[in-house]
Amino acid sequence: MIQTKGVVWSNLFFTKLAGNQIAVSGDNLKEVEVELSSPFSVFRFLRDSFRFIRKRKMSGSLNVFYAYDTPDLKTILPILYAKMLGYKIILDIVEDNSVALSFDGVMNRVRIKSGQYLLAMSPYFADLVIAISTHLKSKLDHIYNDLSRVLYIPVTVDLKKIPFNPTYRSRAEKVFYGGSFGKKDGLDVLIKAFSKVSGEFPHAELILTGKGENKRDFNEIMELIASSKASSQIKYLGFLNSEDYLRTLGECDVFCVTRNNSKAANTGFPSKLSEFLAAGKAVIASSVGDVGTILTNEENALLISPEDEKAMYDSLKQIFLDSSLIERLGTSGRKTAEMNFDNQKFSNLLFERLKFLKN
Repeated sequence: MIQTKGVVWSNLFFTKLAGNQIAVSGDNLKEVEVELSSPFSVFRFLRDSFRFIRKRKMSGSLNVFYAYDTPDLKTILPILYAKMLGYKIILDIVEDNSVALSFDGVMNRVRIKSGQYLLAMSPYFADLVIAISTHLKSKLDHIYNDLSRVLYIPVTVDLKKIPFNPTYRSRAEKVFYGGSFGKKDGLDVLIKAFSKVSGEFPHAELILTGKGENKRDFNEIMELIASSKASSQIKYLGFLNSEDYLRTLGECDVFCVTRNNSKAANTGFPSKLSEFLAAGKAVIASSVGDVGTILTNEENALLISPEDEKAMYDSLKQIFLDSSLIERLGTSGRKTAEMNFDNQKFSNLLFERLKFLKN
């Protein structure tokens, strides 16, 4: 949407959620942080957030405050302040926090639990709510009791930023996983399966990027890698900026979207799936939630049961033995991304809905 003529955008974001990667500047960007246990930190956060929201409001225009994820103790006051100033509030709900698997500390537990309450109360302050999965849409339909205020938009992809440029290798070499390292992600299954297949294909590499949802889960994954026989073939690149991330995608052959079979995994939607499909390489994905309605095994991806280490091993081996799958699955996967996840198509849908918010 920000590429559309007539749209003026601003970004108020938390340092930690941005990955502590990029120093930003400009009137339309504001980086903030808050520790709920520190009164001064809370005061500074509210002061800076309120000033930024007030400053960026444009008189005579439709002003929209687009809040990513469920409102919680950290975000509710800026949201309510924007509402008071006349902003239209849009909530983008990407997870069902009521089925969260793990919490990192007491304050995070309080934040998530408060989010469940605030989501239930959101019809009183939100004008429009977006859901990324059919489960979330059904839940929000029930909360809002008004279908015109709930919009289904999956995790989309900018097809211009990820051009279709498949590689034609004589053999597959690099397997990629990018995202979080939480319990629901089932990354342990991928690491164990890769450890087995790496003995048969010593040229293989597993590339990991992203960060953990909490330190305990992240450390468990790092310990699993360290104890693996394939540890020298597994490379963790940390949290990458956009440019490095896209370059890394272009260098890899196989993209893995693992999930366990928990409610947390089945209620949302894998955030990286659309990017991986758009990249035009082979994709291996766990069949959870809506994934099985979009992917067909051996047609546009290799679809496996969640938590199935053998199926992951078999799928990796299948691609390492037959590199032509990279081109075949990648071509079909790109078409799937164009049909189901084109951000331009869904931004047009959102624009149409925004017209009704002007009244």
